[in-house]
Amino acid sequence: MPEIGYSAPANAAVVDSASVADRAFLDRFERCELPASEWTHLAHIRVAWICLGSMRADEALQRIREGILRYNTEVLRRRHKYHETVTVAFVRIVAARMCAGENWVGFSRRVDDLLDAESPVLLRYYSESRLFSETARTQFVEPDLLKIPEFRATDRD
Repeated sequence: MPEIGYSAPANAAVVDSASVADRAFLDRFERCELPASEWTHLAHIRVAWICLGSMRADEALQRIREGILRYNTEVLRRRHKYHETVTVAFVRIVAARMCAGENWVGFSRRVDDLLDAESPVLLRYYSESRLFSETARTQFVEPDLLKIPEFRATDRD
């Protein structure tokens, strides 16, 4: 996959708040044991939240990217549906919205706009033509409407 140029770790103030249930969920996803019916948009956001809470942002992004590609291939049988720009943009937005010590339930209740299917949050940042282009599917493209938050640089290494 192409590099996106962001290797700074996630917010160091974010303490790993993932519960045993969160880790079990991530494990089921990564082992491709999560039923397709449970691989929802909310589940994508949860995977990002769990990974970003426990590792540097660049490592989290790589783990999320690899996990989605593997899941799309092995479970959904549609690897071609993977969208690099959507993945990177959401990971960056989730990272920017995380708060120290907040658990998944608290986070998910606070980010309704990330979950709104009627008004997709990425369309605030991207025109439809840019977001749904073939280029955006295969490599990360910067938004053309509003700047996406970048990963926060910290000393968390």
